[in-house]
Amino acid sequence: MIKNVLIAGLGGVGAVYASQIEKTDKVNVLVDSKRLEFYINNPTFINGEKFEFNYITSASPSPMDLIIIAVKYYNLDEILESLNGFINSNTRIISLINGISSESIIKQRYLDAVVIPSYLICNSIIRTGRSIVHDGVNKIVMDEDLPVEEFFDKCGINYEVSEDIKSAMWQKFMLNIIANQLSAVTHKTFGEMNKLPYIESLLHKILEEVILIARMEGVNNPELLAENAIKTFRGMAPYGKTSMLQDIENNNLTEVDAFAGTVINLGKKYNIPTPYNNLFKYLLS
Repeated sequence: MIKNVLIAGLGGVGAVYASQIEKTDKVNVLVDSKRLEFYINNPTFINGEKFEFNYITSASPSPMDLIIIAVKYYNLDEILESLNGFINSNTRIISLINGISSESIIKQRYLDAVVIPSYLICNSIIRTGRSIVHDGVNKIVMDEDLPVEEFFDKCGINYEVSEDIKSAMWQKFMLNIIANQLSAVTHKTFGEMNKLPYIESLLHKILEEVILIARMEGVNNPELLAENAIKTFRGMAPYGKTSMLQDIENNNLTEVDAFAGTVINLGKKYNIPTPYNNLFKYLLS
């Protein structure tokens, strides 16, 4: 049974899920001790509703039943360091970090923890300071885990259990490769990108190198996954901005290492050229 829950990361995604849990159950939010006073004095607003969470720091850890990690890829190592003392053999961890590599990184660090493969689907979550606006369209796709499923049901959290989580994660990865990186380079919303005259050809050429790598990684039917990723790209809310574009606009670091960086490294492993992702890595680093 899930009783003690910790959200690691209070950006847009972390705040949305903290607010959903808070309405039904108690949730703890991990913050840096240097910013604790800031969060206490600056409550979070989700679609105009005020939330004052129970903030805790790594200075006084206690084991958690469930930890949801909702930070950027480039903050993963730092957040894992701060989770010492919160994790034991009964702790379940869900990573909502973009990409396909965070689960293996977490498992290497905390061998005893139950790391549940998962990813997040959402339209648009836009944060301005401590004010967050989202349209409520979000879903966690995950591997089967009954205690977490029961907890999500209790909290009304939208989720889906995948019969082939590896393929599902690669399909989301393919979507991130095209959507996040193209939007960051072009500075365009989904609607604006879909109007580009060369977009259809470009999407397929970018994904060709990812398909070859996915096949070497043992992913089932990567060609179909790529087509599905393109269909999803086409159907995204026209006004929507990817998280990477928001990072660019806010002069923040990007998650290019989670996307192009991963493709490039796997390309080297299998001797597969990755010119498009090499270009993304160059432009977005």
